[in-house]
Amino acid sequence: MLLGAAITAAAIPVSTAVAQTSQRGQPKTPFGPKDFDKLRWLEGTWKATAPGEKTYYERFRFTNDSTIDITYYSDPSFATETGNGRVYLSVGRVYHTFGPGRWGATSVDSSGIYFVPQVNAQNSYSWAFQSPNSWTQTMRSGFSGRERVTIYTLERIKS
Repeated sequence: MLLGAAITAAAIPVSTAVAQTSQRGQPKTPFGPKDFDKLRWLEGTWKATAPGEKTYYERFRFTNDSTIDITYYSDPSFATETGNGRVYLSVGRVYHTFGPGRWGATSVDSSGIYFVPQVNAQNSYSWAFQSPNSWTQTMRSGFSGRERVTIYTLERIKS
């Protein structure tokens, strides 16, 4: 996945949080299996595009009620794997890992999820449901006043 890529684009509104958030961006209210289940719309095979950015492909698969395995690809034939990630629920928190990076969710609901950096990461991002066959990933990187926003549109690839 191209977590570090960025272009200037308009921001998409992110849904309001189900969990209350603290000043540090970490949830005060723990998430549970019912919250995690609201992310079922992510399951499937996707093509990610953004103006001026390289297209990439990914596959989300629920392996149980608290884990989503993600495989990233650089080609539409899904022959060239470029990495793996995971979204998981642990002790009331939802995390996303990719390589050495880890992000924590500050909000989770049926319209999307918002992640903030925790370990070996500096960007924040949201995944927002658009329709059963489309969602957006809005990535924010940089510092205040120099923030860069990249918006990828992900379209379902029918098998």
